[in-house]
Amino acid sequence: MNSRFRMPAGSPIQAVRNLWPVAAIAVAAVVLGCTSPRDGALDEFSRWHDGARAQAQAGTLTWSEFYRQSFDRLTAMPPSLQQDTRLENTVLLLSTARKYESQEISAQQFASERDHIENQLQARLR
Repeated sequence: MNSRFRMPAGSPIQAVRNLWPVAAIAVAAVVLGCTSPRDGALDEFSRWHDGARAQAQAGTLTWSEFYRQSFDRLTAMPPSLQQDTRLENTVLLLSTARKYESQEISAQQFASERDHIENQLQARLR
């Protein structure tokens, strides 16, 4: 072997080679194997949201109560961009629901506004 291409044992290249397996495992654990508490909280919120939304649609829960509970649950979650986006839309939806329940807007206007705000939310979450 040509000695001019040999690296001394304590060289930076050797140090990187020694750390490579450790770094690869750490990256794999973060990317593949870990679910953050934030993700679990969003999943739990989504499950609750689907059931409570069905109750609001059936009339067993008022829309304003549904959105108030949504707000409370969202503010209890760990901070995230998705949480911020959902909170912003929930405030708009709560305000719209209160207008509907106080008869400031019709059921058709409420449904239209609700659909518009929810579609904007879905587009922002993509």
